[in-house]
Amino acid sequence: MKLTIPTELSEITLGQLQSISVIEGSDLEATERQKKIVSLLTGVDRNTIDLFRLSDLQHVYERLLYLSKQDNRLTKFVTIDGVKYGFHPNLSNISTGEFADLDSLCQDFNENLHLIMSVLYRPVILEKLGKYQIKPYEGEIEERGELFKNKMPANIVNGALVFFWTLGNDYLKNMQEYSEGEQEATSNSSSQNDGGGIPY
Repeated sequence: MKLTIPTELSEITLGQLQSISVIEGSDLEATERQKKIVSLLTGVDRNTIDLFRLSDLQHVYERLLYLSKQDNRLTKFVTIDGVKYGFHPNLSNISTGEFADLDSLCQDFNENLHLIMSVLYRPVILEKLGKYQIKPYEGEIEERGELFKNKMPANIVNGALVFFWTLGNDYLKNMQEYSEGEQEATSNSSSQNDGGGIPY
């Protein structure tokens, strides 16, 4: 039997990526996890997969798993059903509504991945001289999230998440350094005020 295996991450959808995470995190036996993932990504029914030699199953599984580690570059634009969506052009300037929703959605990251992407990618409303604006955030993410789950390519998701996490980690690191600097300045100031450490 000829098996059609995705060769690019762009051939896998956001929804399939979420399902892979659920399967990988389950307590199923390893071979059972492999069968479920191969079935999910190739469209081959489970009865047929049960006829595979174990070595063939593992080979296909390893090739599919390798795809999920490919292509971590941020793609600013994606067109789905004729609509062009742009990645948030300035994450350091997000609104309180965007921040609150992202913070809440990230509590159950994999389950809400399609909704997180619908906060980060919104319809492009203006493009000029290499810059662009996306639709203002109004919290309307459910419908777009479902569209993204079924049609957004996984390579777009991977690139956005790497960028998002890198930026978030840099922000947290900067905030921690700033906070430690403030504590040190406050400590020095109070010790000078009470004469601590100053010889007479």
